[in-house]
Amino acid sequence: MRGRVLASVVAAALLFTGLTVREATAEPGGWTLPQLTVANGAIADVTGRTVLLRGVNVNQLNDYAQNDPALPAVAPLDRTDFAQMAELGFNVVRLNLAWSALEPTPGAFDPAYLARIHTAVDDAKANGLYTVLDMHQDAWGKAVGSPKGQSCPPFMKPGIGWDGAPAWATLTDGWTTCNFGGVRETAPAVARAFQNFYDDTQGIQGHLVDTWAKLAAEFKDEPAIAGYDLLNEPNPGLRDPFSAADQLGRYYQRVIAAIRQAERGSLPHLAIFEPSAIWSAIGIDATPPAHYITDPLAVFSPHLYSESINIVNAFPTIEVGFKIALDAAVKYRVPVWSGEWGWFGDPSSDAAKVDRFVDQLDANRMGGSWWSWKQACGDPHTVRDGNTNKPQGNLNRISCPSGASLGQAAGYARPLARAYPRAVPGTLSTVGATGFTGTGTGRVEVWYPGSARPNVQSTNVSDLTLTQVAGGWQLTGNTVGSYSIKQS
Repeated sequence: MRGRVLASVVAAALLFTGLTVREATAEPGGWTLPQLTVANGAIADVTGRTVLLRGVNVNQLNDYAQNDPALPAVAPLDRTDFAQMAELGFNVVRLNLAWSALEPTPGAFDPAYLARIHTAVDDAKANGLYTVLDMHQDAWGKAVGSPKGQSCPPFMKPGIGWDGAPAWATLTDGWTTCNFGGVRETAPAVARAFQNFYDDTQGIQGHLVDTWAKLAAEFKDEPAIAGYDLLNEPNPGLRDPFSAADQLGRYYQRVIAAIRQAERGSLPHLAIFEPSAIWSAIGIDATPPAHYITDPLAVFSPHLYSESINIVNAFPTIEVGFKIALDAAVKYRVPVWSGEWGWFGDPSSDAAKVDRFVDQLDANRMGGSWWSWKQACGDPHTVRDGNTNKPQGNLNRISCPSGASLGQAAGYARPLARAYPRAVPGTLSTVGATGFTGTGTGRVEVWYPGSARPNVQSTNVSDLTLTQVAGGWQLTGNTVGSYSIKQS
C-alpha cells in the first residue's frame, strides 16, 4: 500500500511541476533504471520501488599520478567491462572521477574527459547499471608526491603522488610531502592542502563547487545517474575531529546547493556524502552536524572496511561496523549506502568474510560498491606497496608488470554475485539468502546467478517470468499487497 501511495504522490507532483518521469531501459535483459530518489528512509525509484544498489568501483577514468613511467596507472575501460559486471548481477558502478581532469586549468571544463564520462555512463546503462559519479581523491592530489631525491625529516619517508585536485589547486604552503610509515594521509602537505580547501584559500573550494555544478548540469536529465558522491574520503585537515566535521559539513551544504541550482527544471539526483578518511581507517569518526545535511535526497556513505584494511583488523567486526554506520545515519534520517568496501586479502581464505558482509547488506536492506573492479600495475596503491612485479586486483586479477588478465577471483566473484532483489514495489521488509518479503504494488525485478534455472515460490506475485541472461537469471513479476519470493 505504501508503494501505491508513493507512486501516486510522485505522479501528482510531476504533473503539477510539468516534469516527466524518465526511465532508462537497459539492453539486453530488460532491466529498468528509473530515476532514483529517497522514500521512507530508503533509496527508491520514482515509480515507487525500493532499490538495492549493489556493484563495484571503477577507477579506470581516474587521473592517478604516473609514479612509474613504465607502467600505466589505470587499466583501459570499455563496454566489455560493464557487460562483465552485469554478468555478476551488479546494478551500479561507482565511477571514480578526477577534479584534475575535469578542471585542468582554473575555470576550464575539459570536453574530452567529459565525453569519456558520457561513454562510460551510456555503456553502464546499456548493461543495466546505474552510475554514481564519484569525485575521487586520495591524499589530495597528484602534486603531493615528494620530488625525486628529496630528503625527509627524521622518521619520515618520501611520499608518492596520488589523485584528486589539480596542481594549481594544491596549496601546501611549502609543508613537507614526506609521511610517516608510508601512510599517505600523515604527510603534512596533505593536511595543509585540505585545510586551505576548507578555508577556501584563493577560492579553490569554490572552483570544485563550480565544477560539480557544471557536471550536474551536464547529467541532470539522465535517469541512469544514481547520484553524486561529493568527495571521496576527505582528510580532516588541521582541525580537531569535531571542528573538522563542521568544516566538511559546510562544504557539503555549499556543494549540494550548487548542484540543486544546476539541476533546476529536472528531477534531482541523490546527494551522497561521506565522513572523513578516518572512518575508512578505524571504522568510526565524528560526522558533520545534521543542520548542514537537510537535502531530502541525501545518502550517508561511510566506507566499511572492517576486518579488511582497518588499522585494527579485529575491531569493529563486520557486523559491528554496520551498526555503527546505521547509528550514525539516524541523526540525518537518511539511507546508508557503502560507497566502498572489500579489499580483503586472499580470496581462498577471505571469501567467508565477503559472505558475512553480503549477509549484513541483506539483513539491513542495503547496497554497497566493492573496491575495486581492476587495479593497474602502475596504480599508486601498487607502487606504494612495492608490488609492481606481483599480480594485482582482488576481483579481476592482473599480471604485473605485463598487465595481462589473470581472470576473476572465484572466491570473491561467487559471494558478490549472490541473488538479491534489485527493485521491489513499496517497502522491502526482509531480505535473506533465500528470498525476501515486501509490501506494495508494481513491477519486481530480481537477480539470480548461475546457469541452473532457479526454483522459486511466490505469494501475491502475478505474471512471474524467469528469463535467462548473461551470468544468471532475471525474475520479473507484478506484486500486490504483502508479497514474498523465496528460492528453494
